[in-house]
Amino acid sequence: MCGIAVAISWAGAEEAVRRLIEGVRHRGDVADPIVLPLPDYAMGTQRLRIVDGARAVQPQASFDGEILVSFNGEIYNHRELRRELEAAGVAFRTDSDTEVLASALRLWGPKALRRINGMYAFVAVDVANGEFLAARDPLGVKPLYLIQSATGFLFCSEIRPLLGACETGDVLLLPPGHFMTRAALGKFGGFIADQATPRIAHEPAVLDRLLRDAVQIRVPPDLPAAILFSGGVDSTLVAHYAREIRPETPGYFLGDDDAPDYDYAARYADATGFDLRRVTMDQDGDGLLAQIDAVVNTAESFEPSMIRDGLCNHHLARRIHRDGYRVALCGEGADELFAGYAPLELAFADGETAGRNLREQALSLMHRTNLQRLDRFGMRFLVELREPFLDPAVIGYALSLPASEMLTHTEEGVRGKAPLRSLWTLHREALPTAIRDRRKLAMHVGSGFDKSQKRSPWIDFAEQSVSDAALADGKRRFARFDLQTKEEYLYLDRLAATLDVFRVPHLTARPFLKMPRLKSGSKAEEALSDFLLAS
Repeated sequence: MCGIAVAISWAGAEEAVRRLIEGVRHRGDVADPIVLPLPDYAMGTQRLRIVDGARAVQPQASFDGEILVSFNGEIYNHRELRRELEAAGVAFRTDSDTEVLASALRLWGPKALRRINGMYAFVAVDVANGEFLAARDPLGVKPLYLIQSATGFLFCSEIRPLLGACETGDVLLLPPGHFMTRAALGKFGGFIADQATPRIAHEPAVLDRLLRDAVQIRVPPDLPAAILFSGGVDSTLVAHYAREIRPETPGYFLGDDDAPDYDYAARYADATGFDLRRVTMDQDGDGLLAQIDAVVNTAESFEPSMIRDGLCNHHLARRIHRDGYRVALCGEGADELFAGYAPLELAFADGETAGRNLREQALSLMHRTNLQRLDRFGMRFLVELREPFLDPAVIGYALSLPASEMLTHTEEGVRGKAPLRSLWTLHREALPTAIRDRRKLAMHVGSGFDKSQKRSPWIDFAEQSVSDAALADGKRRFARFDLQTKEEYLYLDRLAATLDVFRVPHLTARPFLKMPRLKSGSKAEEALSDFLLAS
C-alpha cells in the first residue's frame, strides 16, 4: 500500500516526481529513492511497509531487470503466483508482491492481469524500449490519476499532487479494470456476471467457506490487524472469521452509548469476549468548518455521502493508526452485492432484470464513492483497509444467485442480504440473532453523528451558512457540477479553495444511480433519494 508517482517521457521528470511524492507523504511511512530508468523517466514511491517491508523497495524489477514496477495495493494471491513463476525458473530476491508482479508481467505479459487477486494500481516500465503499462484493479479499490501532455504522462495516486506538479492539463482518471499504454486504453477485466451465467441455489456452507477464505488471505501473516466494527451483519461476519484466525483481533466502534449501532456491537462483544474499542467523535474540537475542510480535502470529493461517512472513517483510521495498526478489515461491498440498501431490496423484489441493473450500477460506481472514501481516509493515517466481500470468489457467488435468493419477506416488507443472514444458522453460538435481524444503517447514522439520512448537523450548518443567493451564484459558478443542495455547494466551494476542480473532469460526472422503473413507483424513488444521501 503506497502512494506512487511516475513520469514517462516528461521534461524535468525527476523534479516532477519529487513534487508528486511530497504530495502523497501521508500514504506511507518511508520514501523509497527516486529511480531514473531512462532519460525523461522517473519512478517514485511513498511506501507503507506491510509485505516484506525491509526489502520491498520500489520500483521492483523483474527477474531479468527488464521491467520496473511502481505499485500501490496488495496482491493477495502473490504466494501462489510466486510458486508458478519459480516452477518456470524465476528466482526472487525478496518476498514482495510487487516483485511477483514485475516478473509475472515479464513472463506472461498483460495476461498476468487476469490472474491477479488483489487491489492495485501500478505503472510498469520496460527499460529496453521505454514502453509502459499502467493498470487498475477491476473494482477500482486503488486509485490512479494522470496528466497527459503532447509527448508524455504523469501518474499519481491522488489528484492534488498532479495539479501542483503541472500547471496545465486536466487530471484524468484511469477507469477500473483498464490498462493503459502509450498507444492504447483498454479493458482487461470486469466483475459483472455475464448475462448467460447460470443461476445457482444458495448454499450457506459454500458462502461460509468463500467468506472465511477471503478474510484469511486478507489477514496479514506477520502483522496484527484490526476491524472496522459497527455491529452490523457485514462487519460481524468479518470479525467472526478474522477471530477464528487471530482471536486477539480488536474491533473499532465509532460512537457513544447512545449511538444506534452500539447496542448491537456491545451484544457481540459481551457474547464472544471481543476486544471492542470505542472511538469518540469530537464534532467541535477543531471547529466545524475546519473539520469539514479536513474531510473534504482528504476525500478529494464534494459528494455528501462520501463526506459525512468520510468523517467517520477519519476518526476510526486515526485511532487505529494511533494504536499501532497498519491493516484493518471492513465489511465494504456486502450491501452492493447482497442487496443491503433499500433501493436494491426494492429492485430485486421487482425482479431479476431490475435488481441486476441497479446492482451493476452500484458496483460500477464504488470506485467514485465508498472505495475512494476508504482509500483516502485509510491512507491519510497509514492504514490499509481491506474488503473481504470484494474478493472475486465472493463477487462471483453473489452475482450468480437469482433475485429470489437475495430477499426475505417480513411484516415490514422485503429485507435484503438473505444469503448473509443465513450464515447465522451455521454459527448460532457465536453470532447474536439480534444482529442477523437488524436493518442497515449508514455509518454516519449508526454512529450517532446524524439523526437520519436527511437530518445532519452538517446539513444544518450548510442551510444556516449558505444563503439562497449564494447557492444560486454557486450553481452558476459550478454549472458543470449539477449542484442540487446547499450542502453540496458548501463542500464543493471548500474543495475548490484548495484544488482546481475545473481541471478534474470526472468530478462533474456525478455518481448517481438511475432507478429502473419499478412497480412500486414513488416508494422506489423515495428510497433512492435516501440512498443518494447515504451511500
